[in-house]
Amino acid sequence: MPMRLLIMGNPVAKAFAIIGDAWTQLILREAFYGARRFSVWRERLNIPRSVLTDRLKRLVEVGVLDERGVGGGSTRTEYHLSEMGLDLFGVAVIQGQWERRWASSPLQDRYALTFYDRLSDARVEPAVFDHKRGHVVDPRHIGWEARDGLEAIPAPTSRRRRTQPIETDRPMIDRSTDVMGDYWSWGVLAAAFFRLRRFDAIHEALGVATNILADRLNRLVLHGILRKDLYQKTPPRFEYRLTEAGRDLFPMIIAMHGWSERWLCPDGSPLHLIDKRTGQRVTPVVCDAETGVALDPRRMRWEMEDAVTAKS
Repeated sequence: MPMRLLIMGNPVAKAFAIIGDAWTQLILREAFYGARRFSVWRERLNIPRSVLTDRLKRLVEVGVLDERGVGGGSTRTEYHLSEMGLDLFGVAVIQGQWERRWASSPLQDRYALTFYDRLSDARVEPAVFDHKRGHVVDPRHIGWEARDGLEAIPAPTSRRRRTQPIETDRPMIDRSTDVMGDYWSWGVLAAAFFRLRRFDAIHEALGVATNILADRLNRLVLHGILRKDLYQKTPPRFEYRLTEAGRDLFPMIIAMHGWSERWLCPDGSPLHLIDKRTGQRVTPVVCDAETGVALDPRRMRWEMEDAVTAKS
């Protein structure tokens, strides 16, 4: 199986072609915090009007958001998360967990976002399960199996990139978008998880321009996701290997794989995840670690608590 097909045609690649850029991730975060109107996103994110218009249009087209008139004779429009969009909540939470550990802001150092079930008021501890009411995924035991229909998808058209970090009062998905806020960063990360370590091998698998690849590799090294190891002195050549922070992104990648299988693979997933111990298929979903119930933002409430208290 050509490595290009595995990396550029798997369910995660399909997902990040849609929601992999920083602005889209931040727009979805604000949607989980209740944003519905164009003006609210503009105010909260200071996002350029043209960029916001483009991203909302794309999210409506793929079905993540539903566009609705507010009624009462008004011409204004609201954007509501669809079932497809609501199902991204678990992925966002897992991304937030990674961010808190590896790219926290001063606000996150002081406060933790803690989740509770609205009905039982029980605290919820999010984790990636192999299936609903199953078991927590152990990355060491996850393999893959290529299926029919594995085709490299076209890279998304160029989008305006957010170049300045934003410090907000939202302790979830903020600085992580500086690390992984564009499609090609995710492509490089996928190559690393498929154990591609050398520039030429990564370039061949992704088909990205060499200057873009060099930039993304350097950025991921700078942010501590990859480390750069010299393997040849003359001329100097390097291998790029995942650090502990990079390997710790795996639960989020697995969660995104599960979301993509549910919503972007109507004819069946072209790449299955397999538990290497049992040979059984893994269909990842973010659940409460205690009950195994899938996270549903409509049943969740969250509070900002003192970080020390939240750990106890």
